[in-house]
This record gives sequence, structure tokens and C-alpha cells, in this order.
Amino acid sequence: MKKAAEVVKEISEALGEVDEQLRHHPYPDALERGVVTVEALRAFPGTQYHVATSDLRSMAMMVQRFGHTPARGFLNGILQGEFAALEGLLVLARRLGMTQEELERYEVTPEGFAYATNMAWMAANVSAAELVVGILVNFPAWGLTCGRMSRALRARYGFTEQETAFLDAFANMPPLEGAALPIIQEGLDQGVEPRLLHRAARFFQAYEKMFWDAMMAAAQPR
Repeated sequence: MKKAAEVVKEISEALGEVDEQLRHHPYPDALERGVVTVEALRAFPGTQYHVATSDLRSMAMMVQRFGHTPARGFLNGILQGEFAALEGLLVLARRLGMTQEELERYEVTPEGFAYATNMAWMAANVSAAELVVGILVNFPAWGLTCGRMSRALRARYGFTEQETAFLDAFANMPPLEGAALPIIQEGLDQGVEPRLLHRAARFFQAYEKMFWDAMMAAAQPR
């Protein structure tokens, strides 16, 4: 029986190429150069509002499905984080002149919403171990780019720390390994195949890149 840490290491090595693409994505680079217009910046809170509200429901479903298992604390922690993140996102959106109604009416692209679609499918269909390994692998990549975006918004666009709180919360997340690895190990012990863990993480990272690609597309001159 494979150990969770061994599987996670294999996954990280297999996803090295896409991780490198995320670390050097052109969207935060464009923000750091100040070449994204304020109008184009609105694509981020506009899209994230729909992603975040969908992910909130997805995590609530996971808590409902696995609330009787040792995964309860981890999943509920992510759920509570989704609530807090949504509040921070509204502050960021207001800085860009977007009202709650405008966020609700914002037309997301399929590419921008694909991450949330994957999360919703997983919440309904996969084991706790599969979702947790996806989060374990994905959140550091998401947090890294959020950190770059936050610093660029403050340096180039005049945002305050309060207005970048949504991004900073993800950029400064504590390590998840200590809580995640036992859940992944339990899944392996119960027969979850390593290939399914690999697939879950691969999907998370692919849809993560698709989200930032969508932000970059929104930033292109029309």
C-alpha cells in the first residue's frame, strides 16, 4: 500500500510543467507592468464572484457527504474560508466600481468558470481523498499568483491592503499537508486508487491555468 506522502510527491513531479506555467503566467506579469486596464481588471472579481459562490455550495456538499468522517474538520475549514473570501472579494470589487448587482449579472466565460464546474462535479462524485489532494496541490499555486496580483495592485493601481484582503488571504494560507495527508492516506487504505488522486490533482491544475488564461484573454485590447 502506497503512502500518501509518496503519492503526493509523485503527483507534484508529474505536474511540474503546468506548475511552472502557473508560476510564470503572463497575467500577473502584465499586472506587475501595469498594462491591464481598470476595465479589464473587473473580469477578475466578476468571474471570481461566480466561482466563489459555486465553490461555497460545492464545499457545503462535501461537508454534508463526509461530515461523519475524519475529513470533517479539513473540509469545514475550507468551507469557512470560502465564506470569508467572498466578503473580501466584495471589497475588491467595490474598489473597481462594481456593485453586488453587477457582480451577479457579470457574464463569465466558459474558460473562466471551468474551475468551479470541476469543483462541483468532484463535490458530487469523488472521494474525500481525491478532492483533498486536488486542494493540497492546487492551493499553493493559486496562492502564489494571488500574492503576485495583490502586490501588483498595490504597487501599480493604488489598492490598499484592505482592498487586496481577498488575495492576501490565499497568498498567506498556512501549509495544508499536516491536515490533508491523513485524509489522503485513509482514502488509499480504503481502496482509492492512486491514479484517481493523480487525475484529481491534474484536473485542478489544468482548470487553474484555464482561469488565468481567461483573465489574460479579458486583458487583451479589443
